[in-house]
Amino acid sequence: MILSKAVRYVFTGGLAAFVDLTMFRCVLALGVPLGLSATSSWLIAAAVNYSVTSRYVFNQAISRKRASLFLIGALVGLSINVCVTLILAQQVGLSPLCAKFFGIGTAFSFNFLINLLWVFR
Repeated sequence: MILSKAVRYVFTGGLAAFVDLTMFRCVLALGVPLGLSATSSWLIAAAVNYSVTSRYVFNQAISRKRASLFLIGALVGLSINVCVTLILAQQVGLSPLCAKFFGIGTAFSFNFLINLLWVFR
């Protein structure tokens, strides 16, 4: 059961990444500053991710409480992603792209566990 959820979570995460990148490009093309473009596209992707994860991965209805918990977990995951990326690139000497790959993987694992054990328990 957990493996099935993890596999479905990979798909929802991929969808969220696609939404994030697509919205980022669109908002940036409108002339919105880089930081605001990155933040707004991430927030839109987080909303999509929560909606799809709720229904597809955990088979639960959307609620404000779970959405808030999901966003808190996602923000912690974002922090983990950035910290791992910076440490591996700046301290270990990995290429930024390789470091980002590990940052995403670490945050993905954290976010799945947070959602499994806390948000959708």
